[in-house]
Amino acid sequence: MDWVQNMAAMEALLFAAGDPLSCERIASILDISEDDVFLLAEQLKRRYALDPASGLTVRVLDDRVSLVTDPKYRETVATFFGDVRGQKLSEAAYETLAVIAYNAPVTRAEIETVRGVNSDSVVSRLIDRGLVQEAGTLDLPGRPALLDVTSQFLLEFGLSSANELPPVDLMMYDSVQQLMHPDLAVARDMVPVRPPVIAIDGPSGAGKSTAAKRLARRLGIGFLDTGAMYRALGYKALQLGISPSDEVAVEEMLKNTNMSIEFSSGLQKTIVDGEDTEPFIRTTEVARAASDISALPSVRSYCVRLQRELGDKQPFVLDGRDIGTYVFPNAPYKFFLTASTEVRAKRRLQDLQRLGKEATLESVMDEIQKRDAQDSGRALAPAKRASDAMLIDTSDMSEEEVVDIMVDVIRHKERYPYGGAVR
Repeated sequence: MDWVQNMAAMEALLFAAGDPLSCERIASILDISEDDVFLLAEQLKRRYALDPASGLTVRVLDDRVSLVTDPKYRETVATFFGDVRGQKLSEAAYETLAVIAYNAPVTRAEIETVRGVNSDSVVSRLIDRGLVQEAGTLDLPGRPALLDVTSQFLLEFGLSSANELPPVDLMMYDSVQQLMHPDLAVARDMVPVRPPVIAIDGPSGAGKSTAAKRLARRLGIGFLDTGAMYRALGYKALQLGISPSDEVAVEEMLKNTNMSIEFSSGLQKTIVDGEDTEPFIRTTEVARAASDISALPSVRSYCVRLQRELGDKQPFVLDGRDIGTYVFPNAPYKFFLTASTEVRAKRRLQDLQRLGKEATLESVMDEIQKRDAQDSGRALAPAKRASDAMLIDTSDMSEEEVVDIMVDVIRHKERYPYGGAVR
């Protein structure tokens, strides 16, 4: 099936299912990749947004997709079904839920510090209702549980991530930490606060792109698709009749190009000269143009500058081969994913077979080894592990296990930036 048919098929699946479907299951049913599922979900969401006669929208929750009613018509739907949330949650429950949502992961003791009263019974009711879950424990006496909101919370309150919560006058995470751990709060005040960039590097087939996207969804922040930036520039060159490999013509084009990146519900919009290019940059022709244009030094310089400017403004995850060493050498969180050559070749072979392309394991291994040598030996920003990047060998790990490790490291560093036990 083509792109339009896949979008219609996914719409039918989501409608029939009612409840959110995992991207893995949608990909399996439609015989496409999970990345394609997210792209289809984004396009379907945009289609609804552009249709004034539609009362539906698409919501992506972690690795699940659902077809839901537009929040604008909440009162109309509530009139039909009844406002269940208003009937079941008390004021104390809403207050406790807000503290957890804005401070997660948070312990019961920290909730009590904010509210001034014991909240165990309220927390238990929220867990029973499916709005709150235990997200781990601290390696401290008593091993206190860490609480976080669930996907059900996001679904019921019309959110794609906790980052979409509106600003309110509540005691936030730093204030809780100041009360619970004043020694850490003093040290924290000495460090300038800036939005975090999470850099993931590694060779081809190590799973870095998949991990980056899953990590971004888990944390509720954007995944910066740097490839889309090069595709968008390649698309513009084709529209202007410029050869993507013509360095002089492309450099002149860049002087009159205004590119910006926006994240909506964790999904990226690559806007060039005021136009969202996403609907036009996933063709084979544009992919070839992106490959040619990305090899030009002027284009790379242009895109890296934009990436750094964006990194000064908001958090996101991005992956590549020189992100932690060249693009964002000062990123607070760096990971380097690797795997054995054979494992990486097997993964690549499976990808090729899904696309209907013929190849052998030996030929793919040879290709990967040549690519590794080329990436590590290039003059400009060679691919290598940053000295402060955490090394993760994914050879015998599932995608979820890789993300779990990164989440643990990030949360541990946020909670104990100057040392301490990790759970």
